[in-house]
Amino acid sequence: MSLDSEHSDFARLIAQHQRAVQSYILANVPRWGDADEIWQETSVRLWLEFDKFRPGSNFAAWAIRVAHFEILTWRKKAERNRLVFGDDFIACLESEQKQFTSDQAQARLRALDQCLESSSDYQRELLSRFYEPDRQVQQVAEAMKTSVDAVYKSVQRIRKGLRSCIEQRLQHAELSP
Repeated sequence: MSLDSEHSDFARLIAQHQRAVQSYILANVPRWGDADEIWQETSVRLWLEFDKFRPGSNFAAWAIRVAHFEILTWRKKAERNRLVFGDDFIACLESEQKQFTSDQAQARLRALDQCLESSSDYQRELLSRFYEPDRQVQQVAEAMKTSVDAVYKSVQRIRKGLRSCIEQRLQHAELSP
């Protein structure tokens, strides 16, 4: 395989499965900043070991396995500095992580993207601010010129609407040939 072909294959696969791998990392690490650091290390490791990946096999599963080892490395470093989750708890979480590589989860993520695209600019901005790491709801309310209660109620309505939209899109996808 030529280097250019290898670069493009890697770029395509990493772009296609980035969200699943990052979701796995976020589910196993308590802080966004740490998860971002692990994602960077995982990306480097994936590139360095890309020659070990078998074309045609499940890239997401392989990448999540690499991320798993990067998380273990991070935990060993972090144990000296702060409290981290125990191995039994992590094993329990990992058993639940199978959903991130499933076709069903990927379909749900695609439906969520489509539903978010059809949401209003205000709704997208509110959600973006609400779920921004290290941002307090009071700050969101001030930025959006509304009350904290109104922020919570709006987010609840938006999430309910997104859930309904996702379910409709998934049902429509199942009915379509």
